[in-house]
Amino acid sequence: MSSHKTDKATKTPSIETVTDLTSLRSLNVELKEYLDRTNNAELHELYPGVERMEYDFIAERQNVYATNLVEATAHLIKGCLGAGILGIHEGYMHGGLWTSLATNVLIGFVVQYNMLLLVHSAQKMYIRLRVPKLSYPDLVEAVIATGPLKCIRGLSKVFRYSVDCFLFIGFCSTCCIFEIMIARTIKELMESISTNFKNWQLPISIYILVVAIPLFFISMIRNLKHLAPFSIVADIFCGVCVLITIYYSILERKHDEVRPAWKSVHGLFRFCGICLYSLDGIGVTLPIENSMAKPQYFYIVVQWGMSIVLLSVASVGFFGYWSWGEACRSPITVHMPKDDASIILQFLLTMMFAVTFSVHLWVPFRTIWHYIGWRHNRLKLLRNTVIITIGFVMCCGAIYSYIE
Repeated sequence: MSSHKTDKATKTPSIETVTDLTSLRSLNVELKEYLDRTNNAELHELYPGVERMEYDFIAERQNVYATNLVEATAHLIKGCLGAGILGIHEGYMHGGLWTSLATNVLIGFVVQYNMLLLVHSAQKMYIRLRVPKLSYPDLVEAVIATGPLKCIRGLSKVFRYSVDCFLFIGFCSTCCIFEIMIARTIKELMESISTNFKNWQLPISIYILVVAIPLFFISMIRNLKHLAPFSIVADIFCGVCVLITIYYSILERKHDEVRPAWKSVHGLFRFCGICLYSLDGIGVTLPIENSMAKPQYFYIVVQWGMSIVLLSVASVGFFGYWSWGEACRSPITVHMPKDDASIILQFLLTMMFAVTFSVHLWVPFRTIWHYIGWRHNRLKLLRNTVIITIGFVMCCGAIYSYIE
């Protein structure tokens, strides 16, 4: 009788519930089992056949909202391309035309290699620990806890929480920057097409408050599968923006100035910082891989996605400095005449930044959900709304404190 009640009370979780649980709940168990297998390696030598078969993490992934190659590539492009592309031409001004171009290509290949190395290491840990996927903090904890340096294995939790803090602070700060860029672009756009807005001279805080409303609703999409159409459209907008920028660069070129190929070591380091900010997407690499239906083909996503990102950043930077020379200022839209094409460009930039904001907000959202989500499996819509609202209040508070 008691067993019947126990079976009835213990319900089998649905696929949606299973996919929503984080690997944090089983990571400690898997680490313990792996260490036990490693410490008892001689048992497998004496009794071959007691070892378990090769683990297939691809077949074990139960994600009804898995993304395909096109959707994952779109997310990677949006995760890499951000507000930095509007100031990359100023970075070329600091480093020199041809030196910056060569360094830009080199940094692009280094970032691509690091992405592939990260995912390759993560997939080896999937098989080693027999888990379908790992988040950034999970991966760091697993690597430290199972690494060859036994003296630091006890610090695995410290590394985990450190990575969580850095990711949360970094991506929340990036989201604040995107919101400010969107508000400034809207301000320039409205003041260029309407004399009333130009005469009113509304403060930037009003525009931040206005753009927070649509950003809030697009951020309510908490699944990368559902965000994929927005990322694809935003990537198309980004391509149009790059073409318009090249067109104006050629049209407005100043032929009376010399563009030096090299300037200084200090300028080169400044360019490297701007370039890394413009195309680095290492923070969204693992979440995108975790959401893929075929993660074994992630190298295709990186090759195509980073090629498009590198081509876009290098084109805007090279042609921007080649055209406006030492007069380069950020954002690059300040150099363009206020005609129809420039207005369309600013409108497309706001749409692109809005989608990028939502993609970047995914990482801190999942960081919070790692620790409180598994305790509140019910009222999913309510809990998501509450968490996102709290995140928005924090971001807006940080923005207003910065402006004031």
